[in-house]
Amino acid sequence: MSMNAIVHRNGGRVWLEGVKGWSPAEKHSSVHAAQEAIMQAAGEKVAYDCLVGVSGLAFRLQVSKSGLCPSSAHPFCGWRCVARSTESVPWHVQVFELNPADGEQVKTARRAVVDSIERGIPAQYGEEEDGVIIGCQQEGAEWLCLHPMHNGGRQEFVETERPWGLGIYTGPKPQRASRRELAVEALRQATTMAGALEAESYHMGFKAWEEYIGQLRAMADAGIAAEKVDVLGNAWIYACLAGYRRSAALYLREVAGEFAPAAAERLTNAASLYERMSGEVLTDPQHKAAAIAPFPWNLKPGQPWSAGQRQEQIRRLECALPLEREAIAHLEQATALAAGPSQ
Repeated sequence: MSMNAIVHRNGGRVWLEGVKGWSPAEKHSSVHAAQEAIMQAAGEKVAYDCLVGVSGLAFRLQVSKSGLCPSSAHPFCGWRCVARSTESVPWHVQVFELNPADGEQVKTARRAVVDSIERGIPAQYGEEEDGVIIGCQQEGAEWLCLHPMHNGGRQEFVETERPWGLGIYTGPKPQRASRRELAVEALRQATTMAGALEAESYHMGFKAWEEYIGQLRAMADAGIAAEKVDVLGNAWIYACLAGYRRSAALYLREVAGEFAPAAAERLTNAASLYERMSGEVLTDPQHKAAAIAPFPWNLKPGQPWSAGQRQEQIRRLECALPLEREAIAHLEQATALAAGPSQ
């Protein structure tokens, strides 16, 4: 294995060259983007879309019961979609859920970050969204980081605050999980989530689709002003939905070869539906997600999120829902075939 990251040292400062950051527009799940960045720095062939797919996030839609909260799209919120992607990566991950009152734990975690950088491996850290630690100084008291919410992941910065959690990639696994078995579990999760009604404080699956459309329609019908709703939350949920379904299509095509022809055909059928959903219905070549469900910074003063934009978003979601139902039916059939004696 050839490492892609190069270790540099200057006095008490140690940093890695060759680690790629990302922007939220490029990769909507920062958790999986960080996993990809770290594994690629380590010389492993790990792809973001496959991580999103194997985790189940590619197939999930959930909407907070309290409104259009951007947390709805996060892999750690509601129905968690992280464990299987962590299982699928070829390295062991040591997780620290940091307690600020536990000084020894914080000290141990900071030491683990320093050791990881010295070995040429970035570390993963989470504070609402995840980023990567690519260096350290002041004996580990300061981290050099890339984060998607800081200049789109393009500029290194110094972080001194304690994050919520850390992931330290300690070394290659002697045995790796079967890609087929991981895929079967991802398909089962996809179909289970689609039929679920809720997960913690979130509406799930087909219920979430209906609630999402219903909230937008109620706002449009009542003429509720844009400032009374979460424009950011709506934009992020919609952008992630389109992005995650694109990852679903890519993942299904990637793993179809692991299955016998009958199941593989269902997977490629579902992939085609997700491609259509993400690239023709929820978005299209002329209209990106932000043009349909604008972020606050896309709105000009005096030109709020309009009723016409909401109606167009409703129309697109209503057109996408039958495709979602059809794709899930194909995944159910593929799962049943994969469990059969001929597989």
